[in-house]
Formats: sequence, C-alpha cells, structure tokens
Amino acid sequence: MWFIHLSEAGTGGAAADVWVPGLLLLGLAVGLLAGLFGAGGGFLLTPFLNIFFGIGYPLAVGSSLAQIFVTGSLSAWKHCKRKSADLRLGLILGLSAICGTRLGKAILDRLASKETITLNGRELPLVDLALAGCFLVLMTAVATVILREKSGAPDPGENRLARKLQAFRLPPMLAFPHSNIAQMSFWLPPLIGFAVGVLTGLLGIGGGFVNFPLLVYVLGIPTHVAVGTSALQIVFAAGYGGLANYFDGNVSLTLVGILLAGSVIGTQVGVQLAHKLHGAKLRKYFAAVIILGIIVIVADAVRKIWL
Repeated sequence: MWFIHLSEAGTGGAAADVWVPGLLLLGLAVGLLAGLFGAGGGFLLTPFLNIFFGIGYPLAVGSSLAQIFVTGSLSAWKHCKRKSADLRLGLILGLSAICGTRLGKAILDRLASKETITLNGRELPLVDLALAGCFLVLMTAVATVILREKSGAPDPGENRLARKLQAFRLPPMLAFPHSNIAQMSFWLPPLIGFAVGVLTGLLGIGGGFVNFPLLVYVLGIPTHVAVGTSALQIVFAAGYGGLANYFDGNVSLTLVGILLAGSVIGTQVGVQLAHKLHGAKLRKYFAAVIILGIIVIVADAVRKIWL
C-alpha cells in the first residue's frame, strides 16, 4: 500500500514501483521552496525524481512542470494578495517565458530521441547525462553568485550592473514602480523571461531558481518583490510546459497528485516564512538548498559511472 506502480516510469520507459511517503515528503519540500523563494522547486524535483525514484527524465520533466504550475499558482496568488509581486513585470516575464519554453521542450525531445552513450564501460541515456550536466552548471553558477555577496553589503539592487542596465536607453522605456525602478528598457525583461523559459522546457523547472537571482542581482529588484514576481512568471512557463508535455504523454497525473498533496501545505508555510526573513538571509538559505542539490547530483553521477 506504500508503493504505486508507474508503467511509464523508469529510464527508457520501464515500469517502476514508487514509494508514496517519499513522494509526499518531496512534494512538501518543493512547496516550501515555491513559497519561500518564488522558485517552483523543479531544480530539485526533476533530478530527485530521477535519482531517488528511478523516473526517467522526460516523464520527470513533464510531471514536474504540471506540479510546479499548481504550487506556483498558489504561491503567486498569496504573494499578489500581500502585494509582494510586480504584476506588470511578472506578465512580461511570463509571456516571453512561454516562447522560450517551446524552444526548451524541442531541445529535450531531440535529446530524448537519442540513445545511449558509453562511459567507463557503462551505457547511460544521453538525455540523463545532458540534463544532469545542465543542472550542475546552472546550480553552481547561481550558488556562487549568491555566496560571493559580502555580509553587510548593500541591497543587490544597488550594484553597478543593475544601475547600468536600468540606465540602458533602448525605447520603448517602461517604469516598474512596484520594483522601485523609475525607468528601464522594455527589451530587458523579455530577454530574461525567454532565457528562463528555455530552461523551463528543457529541465522541467519553473525557472525561479534562475529567475530569482537574475531579478535581484541583474535587474536590481528588491528581494521580497523578486520572490513574488518570480512566482508569477512560473505560472506562465510551467503551465505551458506542463500542458505540452501532457499531450505528449510525459505527465503522470497519479504522480502529480501525490506530489501536490505535500506541496500545497509546504507552499503556504513557505510564503509565511518569506515575509519574516531578512532579504540577505533569504538569499543565503536559497544558496544552501542549491548546494544540497549539487551534492546529490554529483554523488549520483559518481555512482552511475564509477561505482
């Protein structure tokens, strides 16, 4: 009774028995991340479904996006109620992310159509290696940027890069008063949204774990507004990606339902905590969670290739 059978799970589409309590706990953790950091949690959910539950990456990506869409919607709604989301900026980011998601999914489909690659005498699915590598590069980059921030430093919105970008004059110009931005080129947010959308379609992430630091460190958005705005962007990207994967047969509704049972509770707790923690602490905790994910992915790669 503690296991469910997923015929479409497993690398290469093999059947697998998946432990239900473990899925519930994973869903709880992902929901907490969605509310706390405005990150859908896919940067942990997708690789963890593959590593700990033996679910192949295409199915993990699709199911992850479907789950993230629901938790991201709940998180965005709660942040909007608290007026901690920039609706104008979130809409621009979300619509451009949909375009990027289409490209990312096309890349994923191409990788999934390839067969295996031999490393150390072992045959491994190319899509597994490619996605694990992408996760490692992105997570390491994001964690490094956050950890390099000096203790007691001014708000990241005051850094030189953010000031230069806000001063970039390529019409049309828009104001984002809720983000304390008097004027910014319209073209900057769509570029970020599109890039994050590509990652959404390829890796099954809401994009928040990349979007959040980009909004804070590149555009200069205050931390708490960046959390809510990132959650709003996730709704668009994950919604489109989840629907596209569903029609391709890469979503298990049973799996999504179990994950949601835990994540709905976690999201509500995360939103409450996000408004009690100082911005700098919030960013440091975010980096710690990313480092945990890096350790797990590296350990799994070592196991598959050398052990």
